[in-house]
Amino acid sequence: MTVGLQNAGFAYEWIGAGFTNVNISGVRTGTIDLSSNNWAYKIGLEGEYYNLFKPDQTNNQRWIPQSEPPKNQPLTWYKVNVDVPQGDDPVGIDMQSMGKGLAWLNGNAIGRYWPRTSSINDRCTPSCNYRGTFIPDKCRTGCGQPTQRWYHIPRSWFHPSGNILVVFEEKGGDPTKITFSRRAVTSVCSFVSEHFPSIDLESWDESAMTEGTPPAKAQLFCPEGKSISSVKFASLGNPSGTCRSYQMGRCHHPNSLSVVEKACLNTNSCTVSLTDESFGKDLCPGVTKTLAIEADCS
Repeated sequence: MTVGLQNAGFAYEWIGAGFTNVNISGVRTGTIDLSSNNWAYKIGLEGEYYNLFKPDQTNNQRWIPQSEPPKNQPLTWYKVNVDVPQGDDPVGIDMQSMGKGLAWLNGNAIGRYWPRTSSINDRCTPSCNYRGTFIPDKCRTGCGQPTQRWYHIPRSWFHPSGNILVVFEEKGGDPTKITFSRRAVTSVCSFVSEHFPSIDLESWDESAMTEGTPPAKAQLFCPEGKSISSVKFASLGNPSGTCRSYQMGRCHHPNSLSVVEKACLNTNSCTVSLTDESFGKDLCPGVTKTLAIEADCS
């Protein structure tokens, strides 16, 4: 099995296409060189050709029922009946136990999964400034963690019962540890600076720029059916950090919390302009103002 052949790189035009050197070693007669033999290419997989991922192929004789599915076996198709997760929260499938492959729910392609784990020895930093010269190791996060673990599944793909999950595993994994997770949004955050453009890119018109750039605004949205019940953090000035770990800077407008609470409490969504007169006098002239907000949804 190959994961694609080289299609670019140094001296690519001088590199032979396909298999250029194939040997079988360990036989009694010595190493057998198959490089000069005739080779044929077959694109795709028989499982895809027979549409094994479609619900109408549930009874296809190519499926072999087993009490315990094979684990850590490459090039394997898996099929299982699953229940729809309770509630109406967004659903994701946890593929951390698998290697690399494709997944379908009721014939709908979830897409390719590849939760490759980064090295614990990679140089990660708890905080980072993206300004300055770029280097490959700059602003790395999540060392020792999978590059992606959860993959979103629209709830509209689920049936009340009889849901079929099909997985094609290429490298090998443990399908018994695949689980569904629900994402319950309990808090929302916003981090906006004065120099951030406040433009709706989908309806953006270049001629509108001649009329001046509108002031930056912080926007918060809770899921449908929920509202902002409390504001845990609010600071206009030069705060730092990330969502759920914001910190006040040396510049901070003391009435930031009251301004945000007035605009946002008990609403599903709200907008706060950084030029709101309610913030009062500019306490830090010459400092680019940033508004950081964290609020709870319930």
